[in-house]
Amino acid sequence: MYSALILDDEESARKTLQGLLSRYCPEITATYSAAGISEAVEHIRHSDPDFLFFDIEIGTQSGFDVFSQVNLDGKAVIFVTAHEEFPLQALKAGATDYLLKPVDIDELKTAVKKGCDYLEKEKQLRNNTKQSARNVKLMVSHGSGFDLLQGRDIIFARADGNYTTFYLQGQKKTMSAKQIGFYEELLPAHIFFRCHKSFIINTEYLRGYTFKEGHAACLSEGHEVPVSRRKLPQFIELCKSLEL
Repeated sequence: MYSALILDDEESARKTLQGLLSRYCPEITATYSAAGISEAVEHIRHSDPDFLFFDIEIGTQSGFDVFSQVNLDGKAVIFVTAHEEFPLQALKAGATDYLLKPVDIDELKTAVKKGCDYLEKEKQLRNNTKQSARNVKLMVSHGSGFDLLQGRDIIFARADGNYTTFYLQGQKKTMSAKQIGFYEELLPAHIFFRCHKSFIINTEYLRGYTFKEGHAACLSEGHEVPVSRRKLPQFIELCKSLEL
């Protein structure tokens, strides 16, 4: 059974969709609603709903703004809107479906079924990844499948918008279709350190520190990765513990 959040600035639209979900989509057993972006972000952070139903225009903002404020990896995002011109943007953002108002019941049921399939695959992916993470391994998903990475081959990871790029030994790299926060939760913290909002480093490849052009961690193969001021004290303590 799944929970859902409905984001729409019109109360009647929220109640209509909530009623349709209650009547025709038994897979969704709990629904929350939000009239604005900040309210939706708070619900996502605290209630952790599985499904997200977003309108496009939310006052002067957009449902797309949520993607830049909170990690939506592993959630089934379905846009429900009167605007016909944004399905490609929704797909690129990671939405599982795009419905036009007034909502067709059959299309809604199909979208929810698609979302359930997506959530089940994500659950399996997370379980497989967590199991392998004990041995510092990662299942890294991308647009056409996934790569199996050995933790020992990862020098550092870098956030690229909604994607993550892994920099590997031998000047190789591979990109994942998931945000860096997803991998921070899976990688063992005693080996991998989040030194910056956009970077995670493998401490086994840490070779030093420089502040010549801002704070940076010096890694193998000539890589220099920024260290944020907030994380600098932790980083210095980490360096001391590694006896560099």
